[in-house]
Parts: sequence; structure tokens; C-alpha cells
Amino acid sequence: MSAKKITIQGFLGEFQRRHEQVRDRPFCWILGSGASVQSGIPTGGALAQKWIEELHELEDFRNVPLEVWATAENLGIPGISYENAATFYPWIYERRFRDYKEQGYAFLEKMMEGAEPSFGYSVLAQIMATGPHAVAITTNFDNLIADALSIYTRTFPLVCGHESLAGYVRAHLRRPLVAKIHRDLLLAPLSNPDEISTLAKGWVSALSRIFDRYTPIVIGYGGNDGSLMEFLKGLVPIEGGIFWCSLEGTSVDPRIGKVVEHHHGRIVPIAGFDEVMLQLHEKLQLPFLLPELQAVHDRRIANYSKTLVALRVAVSLPAENAQAEAARKPVRKAAEAAVARWTREPNWWTWQLKADREQDPRKKEAIYRAALDDFPQSHELTGNLAIHLTSVGKTLEAGQLYHRALDLAPRQANIIGNFALFVHGVWNDFDGAERLYREALTLDPNQVSSLGGLAVLMETTGKNYEEAEQLYRKALRVDPNHATNAGNYADFLDRIRNDREGARTHYSRALSLDPSNEWITKRHRAFVKRHMKDKQS
Repeated sequence: MSAKKITIQGFLGEFQRRHEQVRDRPFCWILGSGASVQSGIPTGGALAQKWIEELHELEDFRNVPLEVWATAENLGIPGISYENAATFYPWIYERRFRDYKEQGYAFLEKMMEGAEPSFGYSVLAQIMATGPHAVAITTNFDNLIADALSIYTRTFPLVCGHESLAGYVRAHLRRPLVAKIHRDLLLAPLSNPDEISTLAKGWVSALSRIFDRYTPIVIGYGGNDGSLMEFLKGLVPIEGGIFWCSLEGTSVDPRIGKVVEHHHGRIVPIAGFDEVMLQLHEKLQLPFLLPELQAVHDRRIANYSKTLVALRVAVSLPAENAQAEAARKPVRKAAEAAVARWTREPNWWTWQLKADREQDPRKKEAIYRAALDDFPQSHELTGNLAIHLTSVGKTLEAGQLYHRALDLAPRQANIIGNFALFVHGVWNDFDGAERLYREALTLDPNQVSSLGGLAVLMETTGKNYEEAEQLYRKALRVDPNHATNAGNYADFLDRIRNDREGARTHYSRALSLDPSNEWITKRHRAFVKRHMKDKQS
């Protein structure tokens, strides 16, 4: 009896049904080198081919064609031929690097250097981070799974890259797990036949616990190592079977067929790793990540500049005593040199730094205008000049600049949020402001200024006090050091919720964060005066 097949549509439907109905029996992932090809990392078969070519170059002294030279006798590998070399990856690796093991490690590191997770890994990361299917077992040395989780979901997995860490594997985990059964790239990865012929004892116990709870989906794994294949062959049939993805149009290795049949599983013909993950993305209706990725990128750029400027300002202040001042002098010098070096770089941030350092409003405006002469397509500079012109009362041109910035970057959450604040505070167009706030928060749910602005709008228009409070709370969770939001929430607690103690706490917090803020100071005085009258009466 041969292993049964299932169509890709049947597989996708089965995944969705189990995802929705059988959450206590989740899927896990088994990934081999075929899953990393679209991320720019060669398969084991491609590497085996390359190493045979190098051995031929190093050892053939008779100018024999590669196809003729690559025999079991010349390579010292029983059963190998040029045509079936891909299935002998471990033996070819050992043969190529047996005299200098470190060169083998260095080669593998070079092959994987700079590899970026492909689209398929972004989908895998979403599924692992947000659902129960949070375990990945891999024979690969690369970091694509962990990188994808960090980049696309900001989730940090437990990565077990050595058999000595297998004891940390649990069937029930608080965060995603990546089990590297052939070790991590930087921990003496296992490639020689004697190293990967059997599974380390720690992994036997750990994988047994995993398969006792999870149903595996295999993608890109050819079964050319002895360790995982022998383990799967000897394991009692896995509940829920095993889904082994195989490239459409290729024959299934009989060894794989026997494993699938043993576990009452199915062979799934697929077009490729990225392709099947794209199909899962649509089947599960997962959200697209571009808006969030752009928002994270923008925040990182802003924080990078902001922290450098803040550090420069902090070290420019006089120290508390002579000893601290002596220690600060070289830091101050380094800060000035860093800013000077940065401002020589031809990019929009150099102009932004110059504008940030200028205190005179007219000179600051001139810097922005000169910057836009150099970078007329910079939505960042265009939006920031709009903010500055608003602060000095030039609101007509500020509104025009906001429209220009949105033409340049129509889905940039930061610009939409700032324009919402402008429409709210300058034009008093509450409906327009609400629409813009919500659009910005759809693109970046953690944008602090839009959370705070929409909270104020919901409060002051009396539309929805419950939502206003939720927005204030979320804004302060995202950024506890936002003085304006703390002050606004204090005012809300006092006037709307009649929570005097809560208001006092948040006013105190706001004033400690920004003691020179006139609006917060004025509201706090009114709060104190009002409640003093209450006491007297």
C-alpha cells in the first residue's frame, strides 16, 4: 500500500477546519533546506553539487569531465553517482571538509550571511505568533524562522540550537519554539554522516513530547539525514497523521512514502514553500503586514535620531560635580563629533537634525525650506515643516503642506495622525479629524499621538466616554512618558469620572515629565483650586 495524497485545496481546508475546531491538537512545522531557497539559501542538493565541483577541481589530474569523474570510487562514497549526489549531502560535506572542519563551518556561515526571510516566512511567523501552531522543528542551521518572528511579529521565540537545550522544550509553551535538531549555525552545526545518523538523546525525548500533542506539516525536508527520518519511522503513529509537502511534478522518495504511510498521513503536492504559505495566508485571511512594518520602520528611524539628539543635549549640560564633569567632557566631545559627522551625510535626516538644534523659529523655518530644496520628495521634511508652521500660526500654508505630504506618502500613519491633530485643533473639523485619526490607527494601532488625539475628540464632543478612556489607557501603556496624554487623562478623570485621586496621580506624573508645560500647569492649578473650594464648602 502506497502513501495517500491530498490536493492542496484539501490540505488548506483541513488546516482551516482543525485551526478553528481542534485547537487542542495544533499543527507543528518540520522545515528542511527546501523552505529556505526563496530566502536565498541554497538547498542541500545544490551545496552537494558545488562541493563535488570543488573536489573535482582539487583532485582531478587527468582532465576527466565532472560527470565521469564523480564516481563512488573517486569520492570514496559507496552508492553515489553524479546523478544522485543530492541524496548524499552529509557524505559529500564530510568528504569536502574532512581535513579542515572550520572551513566547512565558515562556508556555511558565508552561504547564510545576510539571508532575509522570504514572504513565506512572514506568514509562518504570523501563524506561529498568533495561534496554537507555534512549534517549528528544523534541520536547517539558519535563523530565518526566529528572524521572521522578530521582524514581522515582534515576538521572540525560544530557540533551542543545541541538544543540551532540548530539556527546555515543553509541549505547552508561552512563546513560539524553534528546535534546531542539527544545531545552530554558530554552535558547531552537524553535517557529517556520523553526526546526523542518529538523533541525540535529548532530542528524542523532546520531540516525543512535541508529537504527542502536535500534528506535523513537513515542508522542504528530503529526509536525507538518518536522525529525524529514523526517529519518525520508529515513532508510534502520530495522532492526526502527518502532512508531507512535496514539490508538484516530482517523484516522492520511497522512504518518505513509508514514513507517511506509517503515520496514516498524506502527501501534499505544492508549488513551493512561499506558494503554500501564501495560500494559507489567504485561507486564514491573515492581515497584510506592510502598514505595521512601515510604522515600525518609521518609529525606529525617529527614535534613533531622537535618542542621539537627546544624548547630545544631556551631555552638554554641566555635571553635578567636578569628577562627573571630567568624565563627561570626552563624551561631550564624542557627541558633538557624531552629530557633525552625521550632518555631513546627504540625507533628509541631516537637515532634520539641523532643524531640531535650531531654537529661533525663523531660522528653523529657513532650514526646513533649504532642506526641501535638496529633498523635495521627502514626505518627512514636508510634514515636519507643516508642524512647525502650525506652531508659529502659518496655518494656511501648513494645511497645504500636509496635503503635499500625503500626496507623497498616502499611507504614512505618522503624517495622517499629525494632519488629524491639525484638522482637529486648527480647522475644528471634528468629523474629518475622527476619520483621519481612525485611518492612522488602522495603519499603526500604537501611534500615541493619534490615540491621545482621538481620546480627546471622543471626550470633548461627548461621543463616547468609554472609548475615550480606553484610548487614554492604551496611549499611556504604549508611551508612559507622554506628558500631554497623562495631563489630558488626568483632566478626563477629574471632570468626567469624578476620580479625584486618579486625576491627582496623573497630574503629578504629567508635571514630573514636563514641568514647563503651560497647559498642564494651568489645568492642574484649576484642579487644585476647584477641590480646595470643595473642601472649604
